Amino acid sequence: MVSVAFSLPGLPGVSASSPLPAAPLPQPVEPSDITLRVSGGKPLRMRGVMLAEATSWAPSIPAWHEVALYRTADGDCALAVRMLKKSSGETDIHHAEIFKTMEDALSWLEQFDPTADLAPEFDASDRRISTVDIALMAAALRQKADAVTRQWRGLLGELLYRFALPA
Repeated sequence: MVSVAFSLPGLPGVSASSPLPAAPLPQPVEPSDITLRVSGGKPLRMRGVMLAEATSWAPSIPAWHEVALYRTADGDCALAVRMLKKSSGETDIHHAEIFKTMEDALSWLEQFDPTADLAPEFDASDRRISTVDIALMAAALRQKADAVTRQWRGLLGELLYRFALPA
């Protein structure tokens, strides 16, 4: 299940007549200080407003993504992508970037690999694990990657549809 919520009225491609149910749109808000986490790096700090947020969560998948899109006070676009995992002991992975244009931000999302942060649950170099077990665990990882990719494509398609500029 892909869920997309939009925070600001008047965005290109977003209208009350959209074929998908639209959440009520609140009045525009004043820019505020925003800090976006980046795994393994310094947080990204800016002043701006959230334009949209989306999640690819579904009860059957082992990991899912949350995306937030912002407009900075300087007119740039910022993206935050977070991968959450159901497995206990695994930490969430955070990505954040700032772009000059909405087109650049959405293009970056199209190039984003949703499976890059999936980790195998085994060490293939461990000699105690048989080749058959490694092959079975690799196949299970491929199934997880396929499920995460399907959900990501749904999320991405919905965002791209909603932010498509009219011709």
